[in-house]
Amino acid sequence: MLSCVSRALRRSSNHVVICLLVTCGGFLVGCSTVPVARSDGDSERLAVFHRLAGLEVASDRLYQSIADHADVAGFSHQLEVESDLRSPFTPSEMERIAQSFVRSLKVMLFDLAPEQFWEHHLAQYYVSTLPVLEAQRLVDRYDSEILSPTSRVQELRWNFVTDRLPDLLPAVRARSHRFQVSHEAMVSVLLPGDHVIARTFAPHAAEPQRGDVVVYRYPDEKGTLFLHRVIGVPGDRIEVRDQVVSVNDEALSEPYVQHTDRANMAGNVRDNLGPVTVPPDNYFLLGDNREESLDSRFLGPISKEHILGQAMLIYWSVDPRSKTPRWDRLNQPVQ
Repeated sequence: MLSCVSRALRRSSNHVVICLLVTCGGFLVGCSTVPVARSDGDSERLAVFHRLAGLEVASDRLYQSIADHADVAGFSHQLEVESDLRSPFTPSEMERIAQSFVRSLKVMLFDLAPEQFWEHHLAQYYVSTLPVLEAQRLVDRYDSEILSPTSRVQELRWNFVTDRLPDLLPAVRARSHRFQVSHEAMVSVLLPGDHVIARTFAPHAAEPQRGDVVVYRYPDEKGTLFLHRVIGVPGDRIEVRDQVVSVNDEALSEPYVQHTDRANMAGNVRDNLGPVTVPPDNYFLLGDNREESLDSRFLGPISKEHILGQAMLIYWSVDPRSKTPRWDRLNQPVQ
């Protein structure tokens, strides 16, 4: 599927970025870049290309050039179709969609990209395109170069986006995933009808942390997707008494929690549990809407291998009853 996407991107630069949010819906295995050993002389010579690439990334001009290629109208149409909205978007709503889309791209393409990913690949492009002396001139005059709409650095940036981005998209796209919330377990942090961007947990990468809201697949024959908050990490001692959660004998402060029913009989694991110790490579997960959540109180700790990613940002939200957008929820971080 990725090869088909790549060919389509080469045919039309206007569709470069829309594929990141509309297609390639599954979790993917990320690509890595293995550095090539170089001599000290080569390293010194190549440093100028990395400095120029660093200026482009730090200034957000590379990101803005990618965003300029985005098919916002196509993305908006996709949202209308997927959400079965009561009425089509108005021009002012289209502008709000465009702003949300650009913010979402920033998260997916740059915030969640591997460290130095864009600097590395942009520098490689410069090496194949520029003499060292010209690269040094662009670094020295960068502040004045970027003010000209016909500058050499802008030409290089545009060519990089149209020529190289299609081949880089799979590696970047593998770092994130779209997820639609369909249950009430995380109300009010997440509502049914919220669409979130989740950061994929790659093998041997950062571990889930306490407080993260994670997407995971329950290990049964259906592989049902759940979305809950990490309460306990490996080795933690978890206890619930009269709806109060303690970790390692200290009661948690949980301002995000919603209770819709008071605590009842002591034998009900919903309100009274443990103490239990979280096994190695497992996590104890709870929903914020405690009385409406099927979580580790009932399922037990969840193995790391079943945790797919961390919810990061709400990029779209629709009330499932009224079929109207919840504009105030767009671009809200998941905390």
